[in-house]
Amino acid sequence: MKKLLKLEQKISMVPQDIKGALSSKIKKIMGSCIDLEVKDADMPYYKKGDTVEMFTIVDDGMLYFKPVVKEIDDLNKVIKVEFNREKYELLQRREFTRIDFQKEFTLKDDTKEYVCEGIDIGAGGMKFATEASLNTSQDYPIEFTLEGSIPIQCFFKPIRVDREKGKSTKNIVSGRFIALKNIDKIAIVQFCFKKQMESTNK
Repeated sequence: MKKLLKLEQKISMVPQDIKGALSSKIKKIMGSCIDLEVKDADMPYYKKGDTVEMFTIVDDGMLYFKPVVKEIDDLNKVIKVEFNREKYELLQRREFTRIDFQKEFTLKDDTKEYVCEGIDIGAGGMKFATEASLNTSQDYPIEFTLEGSIPIQCFFKPIRVDREKGKSTKNIVSGRFIALKNIDKIAIVQFCFKKQMESTNK
């Protein structure tokens, strides 16, 4: 696993106390320990002895592991974590492109708010069923949640709109996210990764 990590590589960590990922940067790798540069505002979320979730994009896909916080340097804003070299997951890129997403959420056009039924989701976009007639030249505000109650808000740009088969009046819409905050994108990637790992390990 150590060969997959590089100095100055950006890596995301999820402390025990929050429902989201915080960005950090690798400053040093020695043995089974990593020194990570953390933002000043994020330092209070880390506690010595806590296990954190950590994931990062690598050449072959996504690397996921759960190290333990060993030291906290408040002065230099550095967290030292220790990992088990044998315990990690490497998910190939092709395996986490789209994940089933059976949830309802809202979408707005110029005059009305619609309830949409999710079909699948990925880091870049999603597919869903809706009564709305969406225009591929327009961006629409959407709001949805993953596993927690914290909403993700962004714009959605339809790329393909097909009529649902049968007597249904719904459209099947595929598209991409617009103006998605980085922390929300990380949350979606983390969600997709976890769901894929759950499916793989069944």
